[in-house]
Amino acid sequence: MPESERTILSLNKIARNLPKEKRVLFERIYEVEVSKSKTLVPKEMKAWVKSRFGSVKNAETQTIVHLRNRLTGEGCLFNSLRASRPFDTTCKTLPDIGGKENCLFCEPEKNTPSDPFGRIKGKFCLTAGNIAKYDYFHSVLIFQEHNPLRLKKDWLEDYLKTAERWFGNAEKKDPNAKNRLLMWNCLWRSGASILHGHMQLTASKTEYGRLRHLREISQSYSEIFGSDYFSDILSIHKSLGLAKNSGNIWIIAYLTPVKDSEIWIMSRRKNFSEMSPAIFRVLQKYKKIGVQTYNLVIFQINGWWICRLLDRGDLKNKSSDIGSMELFADSVIASDPFRVIEEI
Repeated sequence: MPESERTILSLNKIARNLPKEKRVLFERIYEVEVSKSKTLVPKEMKAWVKSRFGSVKNAETQTIVHLRNRLTGEGCLFNSLRASRPFDTTCKTLPDIGGKENCLFCEPEKNTPSDPFGRIKGKFCLTAGNIAKYDYFHSVLIFQEHNPLRLKKDWLEDYLKTAERWFGNAEKKDPNAKNRLLMWNCLWRSGASILHGHMQLTASKTEYGRLRHLREISQSYSEIFGSDYFSDILSIHKSLGLAKNSGNIWIIAYLTPVKDSEIWIMSRRKNFSEMSPAIFRVLQKYKKIGVQTYNLVIFQINGWWICRLLDRGDLKNKSSDIGSMELFADSVIASDPFRVIEEI
């Protein structure tokens, strides 16, 4: 099938045409349902609809693809009208991102607390204790660069290596604090309360619910099928053309994203900082397709380091990108994974 015809709408056809072993693997984990949704466009709206979506017919008959991971319960609703929208390739930064007036993180050693084991300093960042913690060990890793949209490859590598040192110190302080999670909420639409570039680090004695659920699924999967769950997830994405290799680290456009343009970066290497070139590459590509604000997490399950990234929408948009569907049902997705992997 030509690349231009490979879309989320043709996923069933693509899966049917896979070699038998790969098709069985896909159907073991994923379930696809395709349905047609009808709507009637009043004559007063027809000119606007045609200019916005190409034709009135496109709006009046819409194809919905409901994709579900049978094991994790992750589900996504892809709307053909949304998925076919062109990417905005201009990244508009707002003036107030650069404003440093009254920024606590511009002078962190004066304005932030330190951890019980002190601060961890890198070349381009340092750590600080979070003033309002939500876990046992919870700190922020503050960038020297105020604007989080400005990023260099060596800066990112230093951020991640400094984070690894922080995790090591936390575990020395308490050997039971083995559950590591790195988070980067970039700008306000992603949940950041401070504009200045920073990541968050937690080392917990208790495994977080969603990560525990994922680990338990992977362990049950191994017991039932005698195969590694994450290796098979990677294999499925590779067979569909949704995975790219970057120095033996894999970048995949995830089939059941939480929100738009979700990417997984997967590695079996010893340290997660070794993923920094691949993460930097994705963030640079994100910028080119118009992603301005994003969420990023890094965690480890069963020997796999996994970095998840996703787009949180236009910074000027005052409406939230998450509503009742995402909170209580399934995610509603505008981006097509087949287009995302092309762009990334």
